[in-house]
Amino acid sequence: MTETDQPAQHDNSVQGLILILLGIFLGVLLGLFYGKTMWQASEGPEKLQTRLEQTIEQKEKDATRFRKQAEEAQDPQEQQRLNQEAGRLEGHIPMIENRLDRLKKEIQVIDADKAAGKYGLAQTVWIFCEFCGDLFLQVLKLLVIPLVVTSMISGITSLGDIRKMGRVGLSTIIYYFSTGAIAVFIGIVLVVIIQPGISADDTFAYRTDTVEAKEGQTTMEVFLDVFRGRKGDPGSGMFPSNLFEAATNTNVLALIVFAIVFGGALTTLGEEGMLVIRFFNVCNEAVMKMVHLVMLFAPIGIFGLVSANIAKNGGGAGFLEQLHAIGWYVATVVVGLLIHAIVLGTLLWTLGKRNPFIYTFNLLRALLTSVSTASSAATLPVTMECVEENNGVSNRAASFVLPLGATINMDGTALYEAVAVIFIAQTLGIDLNMADLVIVFLTASLAAVGAAGIPEAGLVTMVIVLQAVGLPMTGIGTILAIDWFLDRLRTTVNVYGDACGAGIIDTMVVQKQAATPAAVTD
Repeated sequence: MTETDQPAQHDNSVQGLILILLGIFLGVLLGLFYGKTMWQASEGPEKLQTRLEQTIEQKEKDATRFRKQAEEAQDPQEQQRLNQEAGRLEGHIPMIENRLDRLKKEIQVIDADKAAGKYGLAQTVWIFCEFCGDLFLQVLKLLVIPLVVTSMISGITSLGDIRKMGRVGLSTIIYYFSTGAIAVFIGIVLVVIIQPGISADDTFAYRTDTVEAKEGQTTMEVFLDVFRGRKGDPGSGMFPSNLFEAATNTNVLALIVFAIVFGGALTTLGEEGMLVIRFFNVCNEAVMKMVHLVMLFAPIGIFGLVSANIAKNGGGAGFLEQLHAIGWYVATVVVGLLIHAIVLGTLLWTLGKRNPFIYTFNLLRALLTSVSTASSAATLPVTMECVEENNGVSNRAASFVLPLGATINMDGTALYEAVAVIFIAQTLGIDLNMADLVIVFLTASLAAVGAAGIPEAGLVTMVIVLQAVGLPMTGIGTILAIDWFLDRLRTTVNVYGDACGAGIIDTMVVQKQAATPAAVTD
């Protein structure tokens, strides 16, 4: 790149950032002030009616189970606690039924208005926003697989000596597990001090089928599934029996392992291997050009994603209602994520020798994309562009650290799971001792590694942490209503952790390796 091209690229980057911010701002405004109307036009009330009816069924089922457990319990105090919990859940049912009756009357009015054509504009706006958001997200996901394969092979082969890959890989793993442990520790300390579960309202708590399907799995089973895959699914796991099915399922970890081995093998083939290496280098550059093209439409796509997600949850009124029920829990998670982001910035400054403010500013497009998509995997193309082109991190570091981080580095998810599990215990009046907190620390750290880089993956792995300390799964419904919002924040911290890791590994390992031959020659 010439010196005259750099200012032009910088101006384009700033203009793109401003447009993305504008897209988010307009999306939030539309979602908050017109979202309820869009929600009504998109059959939101009917979906809410179904969920309330299912919530009543869940409450009755859970209350019955607690009554049965109380009869079987030997400890009088445990019997009393279980009966109290059953009574509390049964007390929620009349309130949910009242809400359901009001909603049915509201649906009748909405149906009459629809027949009169009053929701025509709202339906059009909803369809447009959902279409733009879904299309943008799908195109980003489309680029993930070719980007991971080409960038990993390009990065591995650029290291030259295969032994250098071992040092980069070990340093990356140590960084990711260390920052994950720090995140969990921050979350546990905050939730124990603030105790947000004492004032929470779980009257309308509801669990999805996806969460319930995970019940019964142990931490070890989930961790082993990361390596061997799930039975009956040839495309899952680190070593799938069908690589193409792994690509179809966006199993990034399997593709990373294949690309590492394949890239390492290419470096041993001499001149013939160089032909293939050059091919993948060119493919990687072509994919990054495609990322640039996609980002031209990012403001419209992000606008659609933000406005549609707010509208799906009832607009501004619905969001405030959810926030009021568990506001202290939301505040605890947000504060924890902010503190951890500061820790990551400090590590970038001390270990990576980079200015965290400039680095973060140059990363804003990726962070804003992660807020809108709630997927570190979908954000990966944008993250690589910002890290390499805006922050000057070498392709050797970025092409290895970032795809791996999008798969196993879930700092925000780990912190969130630790806070959520202890919060649920507090809402149920269960005191966790020090041994329980240690179990939460270990299982949250490991379960986050098994979480996929997709929206709401942390909810699924949280079941494992709950079971590890003997807590009922019923508590997940308490936080489900607001999870769509927190999911975006913790994904942003996940992406920020990946980007900081790329800068740190580049400074501490890759640059030192590149300087070693020169030092020997001198």
